[in-house]
Amino acid sequence: MTTTPFDPNADVARTEPLDPTHWPAALADFSRTHHGWLVRVLQVPTAATAAPADEHLAEADQLAADVTLAEVAVATDGARVGLDIRVRNDVVHTATHIERPRSIALERGADGGVMGLRIDDTGGRTTLVRFRSVLPTEMLDGLADGEL
Repeated sequence: MTTTPFDPNADVARTEPLDPTHWPAALADFSRTHHGWLVRVLQVPTAATAAPADEHLAEADQLAADVTLAEVAVATDGARVGLDIRVRNDVVHTATHIERPRSIALERGADGGVMGLRIDDTGGRTTLVRFRSVLPTEMLDGLADGEL
């Protein structure tokens, strides 16, 4: 079995936008499928994402690194919709809250495997949730420490 190590400079081959009316269900499914995976959470100006990955990720703010994904969830406050990205190191905490998300897309590599999520907000920021390694879910065995 081979794994693709985390490469923050890896180019995404394609993105699959998620329909906003399906965000809660799609994010719940994403969270269930990838719960416990090691992630990095990065933020970068959306305008910079047009450049190759090695260039735009050089400008990224790293919000969390090598922590396990707990969930990505829609968080509503009245009529306002936001997103919470929750990760776990020793305890579950919110790595970031995204106010006014504009779009969410699955990022896929050249082999079709999910590399993570791309979330663009209305304020001109893009948040990336990137997996440390990309493996088909069916190739994984066992649970991460603390996931029992």
